[in-house]
Amino acid sequence: MSDKKTILIAEDEAPMLMALAKKFQDKGFAVIEAIDGQAALDKAMENKPDIILLDIIMPKMEGIEVMRRIREDKKWGSDVPIVMLTNLSDADNVAEASKYGVYDFLVKTDWRLDDIVDIVKQKLFI
Repeated sequence: MSDKKTILIAEDEAPMLMALAKKFQDKGFAVIEAIDGQAALDKAMENKPDIILLDIIMPKMEGIEVMRRIREDKKWGSDVPIVMLTNLSDADNVAEASKYGVYDFLVKTDWRLDDIVDIVKQKLFI
């Protein structure tokens, strides 16, 4: 299906990654999964997904660094929507993310999976 939107989900907690991936697949998205920051960066640059769900605290490379490097790609990365996911409510991370044009910052415990899907759809205008 050529109009299927692709989402990269970068999340180091396997149960959360599996739940998010299943929810987005059920909603018709093509899903790319990454369990650490380096994998997230590599998969993002290789696949150029339509949107990225990016955890802040991950092994190998923090989400903020992944986001910074993605934004360096002026053809695709500077515009791709990124939604930050975290277990933390941290003003410093919010401020850092906003430098890179990321204003969607979700504390995982505050949102249901359906809410996250709705936010993604809004970002993609679908």
